[in-house]
Amino acid sequence: MRQKSRLRFAPTLFAAFSLFAVSPAMAKGDDSNGGFAHDASDLKPDSRVVYGTLENGLRYAVMKNSTPSGVAAVRMRIATGSLNETKEQRGIAHFLEHMAFNGSKNVAEGEMIKRLERYGLAFGADTNASTGFSQTTYKLNLPTVGDDILNEAFFLMRETAENLTLDEEAIERERGVIASEKRSRDSINFRALIANMGFLTEGSGLTDRLPIGVDETIATMPRSEFVKYYRSYYRPENTFIAFIGDVETDLAIEKIKAYFSDWRPKTKALPQVKLPPADIVPGKIGYHHHDEILTFVSLGSLQPYVKWPDNKARRKEGLLRALGAQIVNRRLDRMIDTGEANFLNGSISRYAPEDTVDAWIIRLRSGPDNWKEALAAGDQEIRRALAYGFSQAELDEVIARQRKAQQVAVDRKGTRKTYARLEYNYAKELVDSFANERVFTAPEDSLARFEEFAAEITLEDVERVFRERWAGFEQPVVYLATSRKIDNPEKEIRSAFLASRQIAVSAPQSQQATKFAYTEFGEPGRVEKESYLADADAYTITFANNVRLNFKQTDFDADTIGIRVRVGSGFLSMPEKSEELRRLAENLLSRSGVEGHSADDLQTLFAGKNVGARVRLRPDNDALEVVGRTDPKDFADQMNLMTAHITAPAYRQQTAKRYHEKMEAWYPTHKASPMTVAEKELPRMIRSGDPRYGFSDLEAFLSPEIQDVRDWIDPQLQNGLIEITIVGDIDRATAIAEVARTFGALPERADSKGAFPEMRNLEFPSQPAEPFTYYHQGNADQAMVRVYWPAPDASDPKDPLRMQVLRSIFRNRLSNVLREDMGLTYSPGAGMFVSNLYDDYGYMFASVTAAPEKTDEVRQAILQVGEQLAAEPIDGDVFQRALKPIVDDIDSSLQNNGYWMSVLRDAQTSGYGMVRHRMRESVLREMTVKDISVMAKRIFGSNAAVAAYILPAPEENDEAEVALISD
Repeated sequence: MRQKSRLRFAPTLFAAFSLFAVSPAMAKGDDSNGGFAHDASDLKPDSRVVYGTLENGLRYAVMKNSTPSGVAAVRMRIATGSLNETKEQRGIAHFLEHMAFNGSKNVAEGEMIKRLERYGLAFGADTNASTGFSQTTYKLNLPTVGDDILNEAFFLMRETAENLTLDEEAIERERGVIASEKRSRDSINFRALIANMGFLTEGSGLTDRLPIGVDETIATMPRSEFVKYYRSYYRPENTFIAFIGDVETDLAIEKIKAYFSDWRPKTKALPQVKLPPADIVPGKIGYHHHDEILTFVSLGSLQPYVKWPDNKARRKEGLLRALGAQIVNRRLDRMIDTGEANFLNGSISRYAPEDTVDAWIIRLRSGPDNWKEALAAGDQEIRRALAYGFSQAELDEVIARQRKAQQVAVDRKGTRKTYARLEYNYAKELVDSFANERVFTAPEDSLARFEEFAAEITLEDVERVFRERWAGFEQPVVYLATSRKIDNPEKEIRSAFLASRQIAVSAPQSQQATKFAYTEFGEPGRVEKESYLADADAYTITFANNVRLNFKQTDFDADTIGIRVRVGSGFLSMPEKSEELRRLAENLLSRSGVEGHSADDLQTLFAGKNVGARVRLRPDNDALEVVGRTDPKDFADQMNLMTAHITAPAYRQQTAKRYHEKMEAWYPTHKASPMTVAEKELPRMIRSGDPRYGFSDLEAFLSPEIQDVRDWIDPQLQNGLIEITIVGDIDRATAIAEVARTFGALPERADSKGAFPEMRNLEFPSQPAEPFTYYHQGNADQAMVRVYWPAPDASDPKDPLRMQVLRSIFRNRLSNVLREDMGLTYSPGAGMFVSNLYDDYGYMFASVTAAPEKTDEVRQAILQVGEQLAAEPIDGDVFQRALKPIVDDIDSSLQNNGYWMSVLRDAQTSGYGMVRHRMRESVLREMTVKDISVMAKRIFGSNAAVAAYILPAPEENDEAEVALISD
């Protein structure tokens, strides 16, 4: 059997700095009061969280949460970041975060990561840190909660807090790593972001204190400055510890006290630095240019930042602000959906970084040639709202959406995750609430408060607050970032703005409510066969029309149901090998709504309901997929919508037009960095030029037409095999009944997929005499090296698991050699591709960002690492440290709906998911060093490695131009 897996990168190896310690729309936390936000608020904190303060001033919050069971998260937030640096220390806060992994009083240099891996923590995924303007946060995600791992976690946090050795030689070695990180992150888009921040916060000095620092201080700061900063700010009164997980709160508090109560500062504290406020200059104009950036224009109302306590009155004010903003955003979405917009996307939001300014900004992205039209649209839409306000129907819609979000939070309260990457999780939310001096309230209290507010809110209230927040829009600040060179930006931007002001705005048109048209699909289908999969506690059901249903009831996420509908043969069924056709088809199907309702109509129709669907046509997927997530109350509506996407697809001309406009705006920027070039060139290169991967020129992007998509997709939707997977908090009888009513009522479907042998052929390229070489137009000191080795396919289901462990070992070895020993890069990456769709094709690769002059040296070092893994025995401790995090994740994955969706998605067709599930645990637990050594020799000993360089373009790049212009 062959098992499919996605292309995956190993997690980033070392911690990253962040521009913002917290959300840029929020004020930063002020720890000077020594208490908690709820101490001075009329808001009641969530009773599940136990707060406390040690005698030395350290504060903590502890919460028992058993989803998933047997895991926990520790977060240690130090209230210091780049704002507390002196001019001579710029970058020291982030540098010091790196030094936390380079030796302490009781942990030798290089041992901390190894210790954590022995306890099952994968560095990067489970263990990391980040530095912002006003905080540094260390995190540990614990895969088990035994006494030994709890002791280790708190011991290492204490070592970081007080006992770093800050060895002078270690500091010297790390300088090159920091410089490499700075180089790797210094992209054209990053510079555009900083330029925009500098415009909005001008006068505050915020952009002079970026966490990454500056080259001069990174290269020269002496050890004495590290010690001074460390002792002055890493102090108990600046420390907040959050512990969340499947541990009784009393035990967690006992551990915190045991490890931190005797911490006493050894030096005098230095004060927290406060930035001056930004200058508020009405009518200020800003301009940023680079040939490789996407164009956007923004208009804003800037006001001085005022710090308010978090209380009931402020929560109501915040809701009123949000409602007005959401109404305007819906209007912008509607303009795009109906084809009226001269911009690609737009929205308004609050911007208040580090207490420097309180801004409301409308930002619109456009093509480089129609920024003036986008500017006018943004200006006029704000003026329309200020002049004519909103309608009750608009307010009702956004209130319904807010209410549903609050209700979902209550329903899922007991099963939200301790930690997660892409969804709400208690570890992040608890730390963010503390950092923002925001009361962490219980979901049911938030819902009750919302209902109280909603009963009182009037249209006049929302309009009043909107006008207050946009006060000063008579002379807004205007900012343009574009790839178009403008000789006199002040004159041209101001002229465009004044031209817009000459156009009178009219009242918005009212929108007529409709009723969803797709609720009846024929006689409900009959169940023809049903089987129970005991080892998955799941069912497979086949209906008389050949529609298949795979079902598993779970309580991992309360009131949450995941649905995946797989139709036809997807990527494999393309009539020609064309990435451009696939992209157009996916955009048409996912953004056109359904035949009787546009995407905008669907938003209004299902406002206040947990209903929505995405259509996906992914590479290396042998089905078109419609995916969605809902709850038991809205399950019937969700099934109606998903069935409508199959039976009544819309191929709207305005969707195709908008897609082409986005491509025309985006395509000229694809050489902006080594990574953007890699995305274009390397997927095609490593498949010997297969045109289904990567992409060609702009003309190719624009060549497919709607009829080409219809010719391909309609037969798949009308006749293709349908396999549905439902996993979540719903009973089997209801799930079967709803599928019978919808998909089961359709005409008979195909009972097999097409073979498409020509589409299943992939070839690893022959080794060239010299590396493949491509060029980017970004920063001249950035290059990328990729090295690929051919690897097994998934014919043996054990191979992907062995490759997963080998990839971890490979990544760690790359870090030891390239980062620690040679100082050539910040964070070398390792990835793999293995699939059940292609015979004799797979690969493993290394990806390294480096200085252009070091590319040959980096390539040789990567090849040598591979050769050593193939030729030399793998150390048993190295093997166990790579394997244990993967093994320890098994139990958590079994309590995850996403895992079961993956397992069951093809249970009645290929069955690969179930095959892998059935053997995963035994293969991992019985895996040996010999298994990995054999795999290493098979891959790295092949002598068929293919390398690629992405270098700065030989011609000179234009320097980015930034102009700040005031009246």
